[in-house]
Amino acid sequence: MVRFMKFIGYSTFFMMMLMYFMPKDSAYYLLEEQLKQNDLVISGEELVDNAFYLSINNASVSVKSINSAKIKNINIKIFGFFNSVNIENITLSKSMKSFIPLHVEHINVKYSILTPSILMMEGIGEFGEFVAEYEIFEHKLILHLKASKVMSDDYSSTLSNLKKSENGEYIYEKNI
Repeated sequence: MVRFMKFIGYSTFFMMMLMYFMPKDSAYYLLEEQLKQNDLVISGEELVDNAFYLSINNASVSVKSINSAKIKNINIKIFGFFNSVNIENITLSKSMKSFIPLHVEHINVKYSILTPSILMMEGIGEFGEFVAEYEIFEHKLILHLKASKVMSDDYSSTLSNLKKSENGEYIYEKNI
């Protein structure tokens, strides 16, 4: 029993030190290079390496050289068995105003080794609340949206592209 407890203690200590000393900024720059290959560029950001997570402040996002969003804060937590990305205060480009409200309060993206083929997402904004899952191996996105009054009243043409369920949620499914 003592050996087992020592094993658990040493393993936990090793994992904590691995997370603490991991070069999080280097991992971010590697991710940024991968995103550039898909014409998604993050610029103007300020990186802050906190003990167990990486914080990115004041980032501008461009897709195919078109300014698409400004993001106030992104927190990336990489724990190996459970990883998350928290994105806060997103302001979309004014060119999207005719399709969707421009302010998003936060989006949380979570990945766990307990469900290795699924990426979970949830978010809140002027559009309402959504919960989504992306099936990695099938390249399938399933989104459930609880539309806000603003979204229902002013963006009904966007909502007409989604299926409405019996409980009033809007569902979007797409193979990407």
